[in-house]
Order: sequence, then structure tokens, then C-alpha cells
Amino acid sequence: MSAITDLVDHAEPREVPVRDGMVVASHPLAVDAGAAALRAGGTAVDACVSAAAVLGVVDPTSAGIGGDCFALVWDAARRELHGFNGSGRAPAAASLGDLRRRGLEQVPDRGLLAVTVPGAVDAWTQLLDRFGRRRFDQALEPAICAAREGFAVSPVVGRDWAASAGPLREGTGTDAYLPVPAVGQRVAQPTLAATLEALARGGRDAFYVGAFADRLDALSRAHEGWIRAEDLGAHRGEWVAPLEGIYRGHSVYQMPPNARGLVVLEALALLDEFPLGDLSPQQRTHLQLEAFKIAFEDVREAVGDPARSRAGALLEFDRIDARVADLEVRRERAEVGPRGPGGSRAVIVAAVDQEGNCCALSSNIGRRFGAAVVVDGVCLHSRGAFFVTDEEHPAALRPSARPYHTILPAMVFRGQRPWLVFGAGGDPSLQAQVQLLVHLVDGGLSLRDAIDAPRFGWVGGDRVRLEEGIDPATARGLRERGHRLDDAGHGGFGDVQAILLDEALEGASDPRKDGRVARVPASKD
Repeated sequence: MSAITDLVDHAEPREVPVRDGMVVASHPLAVDAGAAALRAGGTAVDACVSAAAVLGVVDPTSAGIGGDCFALVWDAARRELHGFNGSGRAPAAASLGDLRRRGLEQVPDRGLLAVTVPGAVDAWTQLLDRFGRRRFDQALEPAICAAREGFAVSPVVGRDWAASAGPLREGTGTDAYLPVPAVGQRVAQPTLAATLEALARGGRDAFYVGAFADRLDALSRAHEGWIRAEDLGAHRGEWVAPLEGIYRGHSVYQMPPNARGLVVLEALALLDEFPLGDLSPQQRTHLQLEAFKIAFEDVREAVGDPARSRAGALLEFDRIDARVADLEVRRERAEVGPRGPGGSRAVIVAAVDQEGNCCALSSNIGRRFGAAVVVDGVCLHSRGAFFVTDEEHPAALRPSARPYHTILPAMVFRGQRPWLVFGAGGDPSLQAQVQLLVHLVDGGLSLRDAIDAPRFGWVGGDRVRLEEGIDPATARGLRERGHRLDDAGHGGFGDVQAILLDEALEGASDPRKDGRVARVPASKD
């Protein structure tokens, strides 16, 4: 018997009480776009797509139409939860054999070999077609405006832009993002605006078929890349059944492989067997770190392309029992974990509309500024760098395979309805999700306090980073248990965007980013 189940509820559609709507995201302009969509009568999906499109303009180091997108959608009337896998595939010409002929031991982080088919544009259109009320061109309008008229660079985006500009070069397409702007400086992106306007006029085919695809094809051929126009033309994202795990009686939903949300579900399944609320902060922190090491080790070996992932048995009850025993052995002493989890900088949008529909949408372009390949103002993502060269591994580089993925929208249910709609971006997003739920469920914190609480993160081996504000006694306790504490510096602890659906809506945007929350009152009509 499996601890993972798909949420299936075939109840007849029902009337849903009207309530306020809410949008939360990591940038004020994205929140404005999502809130405007709700005020115009749009759904939670309309709000998320419009906000995500803006994030691709105002946070170009992290997201954009050159990247991928995953989403979870709750249909309140039908009481159904849906997942959408908007990740693109490796080019048909990509192969381990060709990689080795080039003298490479792995797919590079930068350059055209790292570029897989971008899935975001197709994902947005399919999400809108099924669960939206507004047209694609309406969803893109705020992003077009921001790109055409310019936007003020926000503090965290400005910091990330300056820190990530190394691969950008004058005289290449990447100079669309140079010179590095100062915080508060107004930046326009006219070339990207023109591409977005072409999408507004022509829909998804303006991206996957025609001039844009042909220009990417020509660039790839000129620089011996793998991707071709035919790869874009063949792309189609997929509706998938979310995966369910249980934590303290709550149903926790994540995306299935090629996403690595199973790390969160396995870590929570292990921690569910320990009374975290009764433990000291250092004991609680230690167990979370060890649970994450175990879960990541399991998932990294099992997850990759959906057709080849060996993830089905990871949460079988017998296996979890065995891994709980492993965690019990580590209760007072840290083990050296495998190579660190790595990751990428995703952006999150969460929205609830006035009818109770919910959407959590996550997107990114892989590394900062993706593959550092720009076509028509579009920074293309570097997802190909997440393939491995072990031919037997589910995440092995193969023609048309989907890469191992790090973006994680999530929902938590109490009973048969959503209780928490959220996601975490940045590094370490998986650990940030687990810590949030432990704070909420075991610690009884408010959503605001749970997000604001100082975080910790395992970064590989026996190394742990502690955010400023962690209690010194906790740091001492971790050292005594064998953890090696690195200097944390600033950043690198993920950012959470979340909405709690209790008696009233409560939203919180992580102070580690530039975002905010917008409440949209229910219409009185």
C-alpha cells in the first residue's frame, strides 16, 4: 500500500460561497497584475499567469518566457485538484554520445547545450484555456507595459542582478541586460516588449512556431547547439495527477517527477514519526536536517524524466518505516550526507479568487540569467545542465527527455479543502517548505511568524548554513551533534509566498524578497 495517493473527488459541481480574493508574489508589480486580474473578474489562474508574466520582466535573473512552469490548481466548484507539468524536453539531437564526442563530462551550465525547450508560454495558455476567464493577450498586458515603459529595479532583484552578471557580455544578445542597473533605476526592455506583443497577437504559436523558433534554430546551428525549431514545434505541456503525502493529518500535495517534490513528502513522512513540538529547538532542527539528507539521497537516485523515474515506491509504508529507523539512529548524531542539493532560483505566485479557486504557480530559468543565451530579448533557461551522464539514471541526458526539476508549487489540505496555498523559491526551497510546515503545524506559529522565522539549510556533506537570528544555543547544539556550520552571509535561504485559508484569508510574502500581499474584496454585485 502506498502513502502517495491522487486526490480524486467526482462530486457534482456545487455552489461555492463568495469571499475575498488574494494574490501574493515576490515583486509588487507582479502582485498588482494578479490583483488587477481578480478585480476584472478573473480566476486564481488568471491572476497567477498575469503575475508570472510580469515576474519574467521585473526579475529577469530568475524567470521569464524562456523558462519552465509548474502549477497546482484547485477547482472549488468541482472539488478537484490538478497539476500541470510545463517543463520542456531536451532537444531531439541531444545525447550522451554527442556530449562525449565534444569532450565534455557533463552538460555545461551556460551556452546553447544547456537550453531545453522552454515550457512556460505553453503552460500559461493551457492553464488559461482550462481555468481562466481572460484572454492570453489580457494576461500579458501588464508584462508588456513593464517591459515597454520600464520599471524601477527593486532591492533584492538589484542585488541579484549585480551578483549574477558575470556571464553577460557586450556585443551579444545578453547585453539586453547590461549595464547592470542600480537599485531604484528605471529599466526598459523594448526588445522583450516586442516579443511579448507578438505573443499577445499570435498566441503560443508565435513562440513555438515561426520567427522566434527560426531565429533560435539559426543561433543554435551557428554555435553547434542541439535545439532546433522542430523541438519547439513539438512541445506540449501535460496535465498530471499531484502526489499526496501526509503530515500530522494534513494532506500535502506536490508535483510528481520530473519535479523533486518527493523530497518534501519523504522528509515530512519521516518527521511525522517524531514529536517535534515537544523537542528543544536544537533537537528539532537536527532532525529536520537529517530527514532532509535521507530524503534527498533517496530522491536524487530515483527522479528524472517521468517515463523513467523510479519514485513510486519511495513513500511505501514499509520503506518509510525503514527510513524512520535510519533517522532514529541519527537522533543525536549527524551523518555526512551526499553531495549538496543544489537548485535554482524559482519565483512563486499564489492566488485565491473570490469563488475559492486556488492556484500555486512556480517558474524559473534555471541558473541566474539561465543559459546566458538571449534571443529577441528572451533569456533562455539552463535546464539541460540538470541532466546527468549516468546512462542508467532516470535523469540521464536523452533525446526528448524532461530534466530533473527544482520548481515546487505546493498545497496543503485540511480535510477535503485547501488550507495552505504556497511555494518556495530560491535555495534551499525544499527545506524552506518543510520548515514552514513544522512552524505552522508543530510550532503553532502564525503564517507571518512562520515565514519570518530564521532558517537553516543543509548544503552538502556535513555542512549546514544558519540564517542570522538562529538562537546561539541551537548553533551550539548542532555543532555538538556533528554538523559543520558555514558562514551564512546574506541570502540563500529560500523565499516563501503563501496564502492560508482559515476562517479568513491570511497571506504573507517572504521578507527575503521584494514582494507583498494584495487582498481583493469580493464584489458586492
